[in-house]
Amino acid sequence: MMLRLNRIAAFFLRDPHLFLCYVSAGAIAALFELLLFTTLYQLAGWPLLTANCLALALAVALCFTLQKYWTFRVQGEGRRQLWLYLFMQGISAVLNNLLMLWFVYTLGLAAPLAKVLQIGIVFVWNYSFSRIVVFVPRGSCATAGSSFNSGDYRGDLRRQRH
Repeated sequence: MMLRLNRIAAFFLRDPHLFLCYVSAGAIAALFELLLFTTLYQLAGWPLLTANCLALALAVALCFTLQKYWTFRVQGEGRRQLWLYLFMQGISAVLNNLLMLWFVYTLGLAAPLAKVLQIGIVFVWNYSFSRIVVFVPRGSCATAGSSFNSGDYRGDLRRQRH
């Protein structure tokens, strides 16, 4: 059990720069979504769901672009990566709601606590899926993810230093 926890921690902390790029890109997209939604709904008077859907769609597109070209620095295979990214987002949307229902109605947690737990779990899912499936890590902001399965993190650290 401890070995498994160490492997999971190494997966997330092995490359702090990659992790910070991922978090930063998500934060930029979230801020963009909030500002666009507020502008469309509050200032331009658009209907609630129209403003929300457009803001969400553009934020997802922005986040994909930032993750692809800035966080993971991956060139090519854009169409395949986009479909995988949208698939991941769809799974995340379902997972968000299922976790909230389970935490609040089955476990009896307060909704704010449930939301915090749900956000953390979905974050782990999105980061893992993005790193292992959607984007092939290359470039200075990303490290090779292939050794995650083998557990050889020391080799990755040696490659990063040279």
